[in-house]
This record gives sequence, C-alpha cells and structure tokens, in this order.
Amino acid sequence: ETFPEVERVLILDWDVHHGQGTQQIFEQNADVLVVNIHRHDGRMFYPTTGATSEVGSGAGRGLTVNVPLPQGYDGAALWAACASVLLPAARRFEPDLILVSAGFDAAEGDPLGGCQVPPSIFGAITRELMRVADALAE
Repeated sequence: ETFPEVERVLILDWDVHHGQGTQQIFEQNADVLVVNIHRHDGRMFYPTTGATSEVGSGAGRGLTVNVPLPQGYDGAALWAACASVLLPAARRFEPDLILVSAGFDAAEGDPLGGCQVPPSIFGAITRELMRVADALAE
C-alpha cells in the first residue's frame, strides 16, 4: 500500500552504531533524508562506516548526512549535533514523515556503547522533532 500524501521522509538514526543498512537502502533516493549521529572511532568501532564523506549518490547525493562523534560522547555532544545539523536539515528538507531509528545504546550506563547520554536528551530531541513536524503540518 502506498501513501500519496507522504512524498518526503526524514530518518534520524541516533543509535551509537552507524545505521549502514538504512544508509545503503536510501543513499540514492532523492525523497529520503537520512541523518546518522553515531560513535565513530575510525576503524576501531563497529561497523566502521559513517564518515562525513558518505553523502549519498546519484539522485540522493547530499541527502545522507553522517555526524560521527567520538568515543564517550555525552548529551551535550548529541544535542549539539541535533541543533546544528539535524534540525536545520529537517527544516530545509521539509519532510512529510519523520522516523527515528531509536537505539539507546548511547545512553549513560550502557557498557557496549561507552557513551554518556542521559535519557532526558533523547526526550528533548524527540520534542524538537515533534515541533518541526507540527510546523511543517501547517
């Protein structure tokens, strides 16, 4: 089934691991903006993809946005990435639908992610995305 009212989609992936599968699916699609904010330690942290140079290709060139953060990043770093990259990109792109790939392994206390993001930051980012969605729905 298709939804004709949905032409442009924003996917935010804030999981500590880069969303390489999502990126590969949509990297040539001009109707999907994929923003990945993730831990990137060069070749030291799985899956080792998600460099800023990965920007999509063909019709989707420029619609893949990777924001690699260092090991141990905290809520301030995640919030800054959202405020300076995600939210402006979302407003420019004007999506009809916003999806969040919401892994929580960047949360403080997760032994695998090794980051320090408090749960309140995930809530704050969600509220900001809801504001964007509300503004675009008018």
